[in-house]
Amino acid sequence: MGLDMFLVTKSKVTGEPEMIYSWRKANQIRQWFVMRFDEDDNDCLELVITRDDIDALMTDIETVLQNPNEAEAIMPTSSGFFFGGTDYDAYYYQELQDTLAYLANEFKYNEDKDILFYTESW
Repeated sequence: MGLDMFLVTKSKVTGEPEMIYSWRKANQIRQWFVMRFDEDDNDCLELVITRDDIDALMTDIETVLQNPNEAEAIMPTSSGFFFGGTDYDAYYYQELQDTLAYLANEFKYNEDKDILFYTESW
């Protein structure tokens, strides 16, 4: 049990979903989506997102990695049922580094063919 989060594409033609990235208890990423989409942080989220959202996430991650004193304002942690730690520690920054590396180097999404989602469960 715990906070599991996913980037998922769904084919516009077949409706078939494909999980393309996942996080486990990276509550700072979740909180970023809650704040960006003005969502209730008590709800399990399923959001349609765009390349602009991914670009904004990357920009905010880069800012926090370059200026750790901005972490609490830009990408705060959040507590919840099995959400993991809320410290701004090595795990917090490693999740940001891993996410940025994936989004900058491996993320592929064709908006003409697929719909992009951020989803989660706990």
